[in-house]
Amino acid sequence: MLLVLMAFMGCNRGPVMFERPKDKSQFVSSVEKFVKQTEKKSKHYSAEDWKVAVEQFTVMSKEYVGVKDALSEQDQMRWDNARVKFMGVINANGTEEIAKQVKEIYGNVLR
Repeated sequence: MLLVLMAFMGCNRGPVMFERPKDKSQFVSSVEKFVKQTEKKSKHYSAEDWKVAVEQFTVMSKEYVGVKDALSEQDQMRWDNARVKFMGVINANGTEEIAKQVKEIYGNVLR
């Protein structure tokens, strides 16, 4: 029974959730972790899973605006790399509509 439960837990294919760090210095690391896990799971994402991923991206983008000035240039570059990688994941496994939504959200958040 335990083996079956462990196997089921390992097959979790739902959307990844952004884990908000307690310390602002860990923000970019949390974003990178989200993107990496999303990349692994996105091949199996449904439209609803992508909706959740976009919502998580919105949360991350808003938080980035709030912490950007406190981040080093290196961490700002890491954020940009993670954001671009997330867009690559969408381009590889999502739809054009999802990519368009994310671009619009990111543009609106930065205004």
